[in-house]
Amino acid sequence: MAALLAVLLVTACPPPPPDGATIGEIRANPNLYQGQTVTVEGVYQGWQGGYGSPPVTRSDWLVEDDTGWLYVTGKPAGDLDPLDDIGRPIKVTGQLELTDEGEPYLVAREVEIEATKATSRLLIQISLRRQQLADPTPERLEQMQAMGMNTADLAIQRVFIHFIQEPTAEQLDELEALGVTPYSDSWIPSAGGPSAGFMVADMPIDKLDKLAGKAYIVQLDSAEQALEPLA
Repeated sequence: MAALLAVLLVTACPPPPPDGATIGEIRANPNLYQGQTVTVEGVYQGWQGGYGSPPVTRSDWLVEDDTGWLYVTGKPAGDLDPLDDIGRPIKVTGQLELTDEGEPYLVAREVEIEATKATSRLLIQISLRRQQLADPTPERLEQMQAMGMNTADLAIQRVFIHFIQEPTAEQLDELEALGVTPYSDSWIPSAGGPSAGFMVADMPIDKLDKLAGKAYIVQLDSAEQALEPLA
């Protein structure tokens, strides 16, 4: 009888969700996570369309990683602008709940906006590349091309790398070992500001965090944009 009771207790209580689950894993088995405290890391997607209706209020916002997305309610994303700050790295801890239709969403308790050297424009473009790789649509592709983005290779982003000082040969070799292609003949000294100058480079989009982690790099910006003549 004691053994049977133990079996019944084990089967009645679902196992705790694994630590470090991705959003895709949460969406694949939302009942396992319902009522549990989870932490997800991804990028801020503000109030973008195409993700269904906000589950609680019109102020609910989106967090997305490479595997999927979740709506977040109950707490704002700091002082992030829902339109201008799309693509900013963010970490959210909260309780996972389900709508009446079974759609998972997160009731935020803690929101951490992660520091980044990348500009909002670069983060938005990298986010668009990731979305297009995961779920290609002609509308998004047209949007990217209208922004001046090169869509021949969606996994590569052309960037301006701003350095503390003109990079050494060893630093350029380090970037190449990372998979980044720096164009040393594009070096332009700065006329002032926190950087000594900048250089054009081609960067695999999955290397953004490692590139931003280099101490000799001050800022990363997109080198892909549509330019219009002054009136």
